[in-house]
Amino acid sequence: MAIRSFFPAQAQAQQRYWVIFKDKPAARLGPLVSAAALERRRLQNLPLAQSSDQPVHPAYLDSLTQKGFTVTAVSKWLNAAVVTANPAQVKSLEQSSFVRELKPITGYFKPTQTFTPYKPLYVSKALTQLKPEAILAAGLTGRGVKVGVIDAGFFEAPKKAGLQPIFENGRLKAFRDFVNPALSQTYTKRETYMDSHGTDVLLCLAGSDPGARVLSGFASEADFYLARTDQGNRESRVEEEYFVRALEWMDSLGVRLVNSSLGYGTGFDKPEENYRPEQMDGSSYIARAVQIAVEQKGMMLVIAAGNDGNNKKWLVVNTPADAAGVLTVGASDFSTWSKQGYSSIGPTFLPYLKPDVVCFAASGTSFSAPVIAGLAACLLEANPNLTPQQLTNIIQKSSHLYPFGNNFVGYGVPNAGKALELAQGLASLDPVNAVVLVTGGKFTFKTDAVKGIQENGGIVLYRKASQTRVMSQQKLSSHLKKVVVNRLPGETHTTVQVGPKVMELVWQ
Repeated sequence: MAIRSFFPAQAQAQQRYWVIFKDKPAARLGPLVSAAALERRRLQNLPLAQSSDQPVHPAYLDSLTQKGFTVTAVSKWLNAAVVTANPAQVKSLEQSSFVRELKPITGYFKPTQTFTPYKPLYVSKALTQLKPEAILAAGLTGRGVKVGVIDAGFFEAPKKAGLQPIFENGRLKAFRDFVNPALSQTYTKRETYMDSHGTDVLLCLAGSDPGARVLSGFASEADFYLARTDQGNRESRVEEEYFVRALEWMDSLGVRLVNSSLGYGTGFDKPEENYRPEQMDGSSYIARAVQIAVEQKGMMLVIAAGNDGNNKKWLVVNTPADAAGVLTVGASDFSTWSKQGYSSIGPTFLPYLKPDVVCFAASGTSFSAPVIAGLAACLLEANPNLTPQQLTNIIQKSSHLYPFGNNFVGYGVPNAGKALELAQGLASLDPVNAVVLVTGGKFTFKTDAVKGIQENGGIVLYRKASQTRVMSQQKLSSHLKKVVVNRLPGETHTTVQVGPKVMELVWQ
């Protein structure tokens, strides 16, 4: 009763908040993460002792409890806890000596996919698009690389032919259900229709069926750490907290590479709590957490861009795909390497490019991101010393449009063979793609000297209002003998892709 009288305005609207603490005054001595995590830092020349490893000060958590709050999540990386509070309680917390700031948790969490059924044939086409011959010839399978997957559920994963080797050969190292902890290590109970989503993602990342000789993911022999953080039929923002906790758990176990097809955006039950497109600027707390994972912990994060490319009220990537340092993956067509209509675009106000790259997926960027994550696992197997920044740069530089990226497809479709050569230091980047200065309003290019147009993405024009901002994309017939580009009003740059040849027109 005393607690209730301390905050009499219980009828006021309550909201979830990150309570950011001012410091960590009771730092512990000794190692706070696993030997595997320390070794990962040594490989990348990162500090072994980091303040973000220190737990949140227990006295601060006790103070919240004494004030009548229930703490639902704690993040040592963000030095924060999550509580639900009304306006009167917020005012009291803001005056507390141990609180630096309060940040409301608004917006909702959703898997970045459409509802088209998953089809393994499509994933095989995605691997083909990346020209995997060199990876396969080298026998690279992600062996020994610790890979985390944060998703909505892994229902019946052990029964899938393409995933059985992972479970039978002991490569599933850990599984934690942050939504319903009682279900951890359980693959037989389905709570929602989305509980197979993580299973399908895992097939795109690591699926291999030796009996049928079908490969649907590059990283078939990696070690896996799975986390369920999303409940498909009840989209509450608590899932953001689960996501951060899952990242911290994976870091403590030495996980090197994390794939997630989840993202915060809009379109859920309480519109007033949705994010706004202009907030996709890398400043959300989940974006901050993934940036810590990349920059301080040496973890490589591969995140699906989202599926709002046809949503006129949104269009842009979801968070944390907007975060600096993560490898954001969109979806392309298969035969013509242009953006799939549903694939989200990068906000033009970001100081960096999003998405980073694309690859084929017929039914959502959920199924393009794990294909690229599987490639990243193979590159880490080939060169374990790569930092997340180096690995991201290699995948970008191996892509077909590099260096002429745009906010529709990033740097384009990676070439797995070229990426492997760059990762092993066996090749430097040849300046194949060229800048062409165009005077006047028309450019003409004869295609007869270009070989391999159809198998290298066809003919695509990206009409741009700046170096990276796409006004429109055009898919042309691969059989054209001549490409004619008439400058549009406001067009400053045009990327012209004619199969393997890419030209950047700069209009004078």
